[in-house]
Amino acid sequence: MAKIRTLAFSDLQKVKKMISMLPTAESENFYFGLGEAYIPFPLNFLHNLLPLKFKFCNESYVATEKGELNGMISLKAIPGNHCCWRINKLILKENAYDTGRQLVDYVVSRYGAAGANTFVVRVDEHHEEIIELFSKGCGFRVCSSEQLWKMKEINLQQPFFDKGFFRPFKNSDAMQVAALYNDLILPYFRYSLEKKKQEFYDVIFSGLSKNTYFKYVLEDNSRNPIKGYFSIQTDDNVNFILDINLIQPYIEHYPDIINFCIGQILIRKKNFNLYILNKKYQSTSTKTEEYLNSNGFERINHRIVMVKDFYKRIQEPERIAKPAIVFNDIGRKPAFKI
Repeated sequence: MAKIRTLAFSDLQKVKKMISMLPTAESENFYFGLGEAYIPFPLNFLHNLLPLKFKFCNESYVATEKGELNGMISLKAIPGNHCCWRINKLILKENAYDTGRQLVDYVVSRYGAAGANTFVVRVDEHHEEIIELFSKGCGFRVCSSEQLWKMKEINLQQPFFDKGFFRPFKNSDAMQVAALYNDLILPYFRYSLEKKKQEFYDVIFSGLSKNTYFKYVLEDNSRNPIKGYFSIQTDDNVNFILDINLIQPYIEHYPDIINFCIGQILIRKKNFNLYILNKKYQSTSTKTEEYLNSNGFERINHRIVMVKDFYKRIQEPERIAKPAIVFNDIGRKPAFKI
């Protein structure tokens, strides 16, 4: 049985050695985010004392056996919803399936006991062994999937609508945006994947974050004006991911939103890559995929979304028909004689 403890600074070189065994593209991905996995002293000590709802950094753990590091896991709360945690890294030595299961079970038990009720992980569809680890070994269920499409050529076209049709997102829009987002989720995925309004808020000191977001809404003059919400995300100012959420009647404005976002990015950057996120758990995903497939986009990634939920059992009054069962292994008289 492996011993599990918090990631220490001395573990980083061992983790990097494990990462170096991966294919080049994947290892670069892991190296890029490894710095976030470690919290330096004394911040790590203070962060460990914080209640679940106040934690703001990644928390990472390693499994060691006989002095050898066999695996690492890292997770972080979804901003605005500290009852939902995302497992964002799992690094294992070769043939360390049991170690991976122990690490996942450890964090689920630890944070579940502290108040977390949903754990989410996104795994590339080609990593069948990791999908099997989470599903068969750790009790996660395959919920849905997400696709990432890349625009082959960046083309800025003449917009159909004036810029007044779109405007920047404000925190006061969060309630409407959350309702719109959750209505788009297919009913059988909604419990696990719905979002709270706090998850859409612009946080204080967001400029210090590695990820930069530009958020907008699509509105008209009706009673409920917000008909769409879209955001542009980047972590390197070169690759930009566009996440679009539109109600059914407004899905035809997809090209206008893409064109608008290209214009916004061009203000800041002349050469860049644009990606579109298609969430298969939304009711509009089929039409979105049809549009992307026929309008110069190439699917480059398909991630399986897996979740594990803690359901609260409804307690019902129960008649006591038998006396309570009490166990006590210390007594003055033996229960039986040999």
